[in-house]
Amino acid sequence: MKEIKLIPDAPFYNRVDVHVMDFPHGRDGEERQRCKITVEFAKTDVDDLRKRGMGLTEAMEYYRGWIYDIVKVHISQDWECISGMEETLAIVEERVKTFF
Repeated sequence: MKEIKLIPDAPFYNRVDVHVMDFPHGRDGEERQRCKITVEFAKTDVDDLRKRGMGLTEAMEYYRGWIYDIVKVHISQDWECISGMEETLAIVEERVKTFF
């Protein structure tokens, strides 16, 4: 399983860009950027989740799963986050909770 580090940029009002880093030569080696993803949390995005009957807790689980799935598509394998997931989700939650 690939070890991945997420590094969120400064958020915009409706999205945050996240750098996806890996360690091709182990954690002690140099890290490299594999891709960059954008997590969107505009009112319309959150309204879609609310229409599906999700509350804040379910919406945050949705975002966690979405991040995992989209990174898996980009790196073509299962992965484990060693750093940055909680920081990224905290940014998302700060914005999303205003819509609930």
